[in-house]
Amino acid sequence: MAQGNTRVTPRQFADNPGHHMHQTPILVLTRPQPAALRVLQQVEQALGQPVASVISPVLQIVEAGDWPAIPDGTDVILTSEHAVRGDLSGIHVHCVGTRTAEAAAAKGANVITTGVDAEDLIKALTDCPRGKGFLHICGSHKAVDIAARLSDMGYNCDEHQTYSQVARPLSDQARAALEGEDPALLPLFSPRSARLIGRALTSPGSQLSVLAMSDAIADQWQTFAGTPCKAVEQPTGHAMVRGIVAALRGYAA
Repeated sequence: MAQGNTRVTPRQFADNPGHHMHQTPILVLTRPQPAALRVLQQVEQALGQPVASVISPVLQIVEAGDWPAIPDGTDVILTSEHAVRGDLSGIHVHCVGTRTAEAAAAKGANVITTGVDAEDLIKALTDCPRGKGFLHICGSHKAVDIAARLSDMGYNCDEHQTYSQVARPLSDQARAALEGEDPALLPLFSPRSARLIGRALTSPGSQLSVLAMSDAIADQWQTFAGTPCKAVEQPTGHAMVRGIVAALRGYAA
């Protein structure tokens, strides 16, 4: 099992760690390392105390391909901050998520639209005239094929990949937390991570709670892991942090 991408915070879960009813779950974060650390920091700030955690990314972001030449009059679509690797000065850009929009603006983009998720963005783009040209700058794996969807709707939409999301195995510590008998909390931020983890586990632990950023992610977990999964009220990072904090507080209550 891979160990190098795992960060274990060896903190005492509760005053009486041997009693499960008073034991705060260990938080298992499987996002790429920078994002996982950011979520942990936000959760700890909201709670006002350290959180027992294991960080074991199941996806590694790797740069791939060159930055594309963007034709005049073409709007760019960005669904991840990882895609933003080149100059966007003066380009009209449509984004999913505020972090992506901020990354695009830092590269000179004129951010026109910021959707909460891909479906929200597609809905907003249907206000554009048919025949409008778009370029989706993206990764090797996409939860929603935006280029195909927009092309089917009469738009000229191509895609260009600037990064890959390489699957990584769970660490021994993460597997032990997710399959063990002690309480654990697993937030899921993408359908692919839900599939990868669901397939990897021999049997999810009896006290594992799973929180998904969307119903589609929850469906993937339930399909591949076979256990319940609850989705937060809105598919955003802020909603996920609120859900994680609420789950940890609720368990300790």
